[in-house]
Amino acid sequence: MAVFGFAEILFSEKARQNVSLPLREDTMRKDVVLVTNNPCFQQSIGSSRLLFLHGTPLDVLTAARDAIHLGSELLTHPLYGNLRPDQQPFRSILLRNLALNEKNRKNSSAAFYLESVSMIEEAVLLYRSYGNRLLAPGCLPCSVRRDYASVDSELIRESLTQYGLLSKEHDTKL
Repeated sequence: MAVFGFAEILFSEKARQNVSLPLREDTMRKDVVLVTNNPCFQQSIGSSRLLFLHGTPLDVLTAARDAIHLGSELLTHPLYGNLRPDQQPFRSILLRNLALNEKNRKNSSAAFYLESVSMIEEAVLLYRSYGNRLLAPGCLPCSVRRDYASVDSELIRESLTQYGLLSKEHDTKL
């Protein structure tokens, strides 16, 4: 399952040894990972900071939920964009991995963790309630898929820039 790959990204021994994390206010974050099913990000985000899933938005939410239960926290709301689940086949979520840095883990409050868990669980329940009415990217014509991917990219662009995942040079390529 893709979550295993995410756990490798987040908790690998190499990552724990070689990553020196900045303070929470810094803009270049080594502990931030984008979880997405949007192919627009495959070229613009480094593979060590991207968990790309070939699947539905529910798969993205489920992978993010699993990562949160393993110690990550939400940086973007899982239901951003005010679009109903049956209106958007792509979903992108930014997570901060607290497990990589003891200082960040201590600075993060239990209330913030519970808020992350609550938001992601509610989002998963909402998407599940739509059942087979969810849009799957593979079921759409290529031109329509590109339009939906562009909407998702635009909605999360500012957050990607804020957390250092999207540089100005890649900003125009999305």
